[in-house]
Amino acid sequence: MIPAMDSPQTPSTKKPDPFRHDRLLIAAGILVFLLVFGELWRRISQASDLRALEHRIGAQVTQLAAESNRVDTLIANAQSDEAVAEWARGDAKMVKPGEVLVQPLAATVHPSLKETPAGETANPLPNWRIWWEWLMGED
Repeated sequence: MIPAMDSPQTPSTKKPDPFRHDRLLIAAGILVFLLVFGELWRRISQASDLRALEHRIGAQVTQLAAESNRVDTLIANAQSDEAVAEWARGDAKMVKPGEVLVQPLAATVHPSLKETPAGETANPLPNWRIWWEWLMGED
């Protein structure tokens, strides 16, 4: 007799696991979630760094604006008539008509008039010459 085709399955063939496909989908979903979460975390930290940089640059801009205002004030003061007159009389040594320029001079002392301290005599000869004359008996 010929065996029937609808016989029970032989032990060598395995029955497919119906949950295997679901497990693969769940693992793929977790992997995609981790990748998206990692990218989101990277973008959040990058945004935080950019905010800190924005604050530093804002502080520098504020400081430079204050410095610009200070320099503008100095330029305006330097171009005023009072500042020009002060410079002309002080640094440029200019006088108004009818005025006389008086400049004090520093006192200078002629080298021959310098006093030598008591107990010290001015010795024009170098030490080696004095020793030479003492050893050789020359005058």
